[in-house]
Amino acid sequence: MRKLCLDLGTKTCGFAISDELGIISTGLENFFFKERKFSEVINKVKEYLNLPDYKNKIDAIILGYPLRMDLSKSERTLMVENFKLMLEKEITLPIIYQDERQSTINAENILMQANYSKQKRKQKKDSLAAQLILESYLERK
Repeated sequence: MRKLCLDLGTKTCGFAISDELGIISTGLENFFFKERKFSEVINKVKEYLNLPDYKNKIDAIILGYPLRMDLSKSERTLMVENFKLMLEKEITLPIIYQDERQSTINAENILMQANYSKQKRKQKKDSLAAQLILESYLERK
């Protein structure tokens, strides 16, 4: 079964998905939405769950969990926790937190090393961050 991963921000959400064996993660998209209008993200999750390639093939949502380096919670952590509560009201799949510390920085560095322009990095970094978060989750399993 596949896992769908989200890297949630205040205006963007990176999406990634695993293969059916749970070995490989692939970035899907960097979804832009109105600031803090998380219902748009929930609708996008539902879209993915209903796509012919993924329908009934995703068994969990992996949600990037933004802790500080000292493992304390931040305002963004609380935002993600509230989003999880909203999402749980809309879907029945398990939603699993995955530590996302440094994922966006690592994604930005990878894209810089690949000589992506600043504009291209902005378009790709959140989906790549979601891919890195999902890779971390899959390696743990």
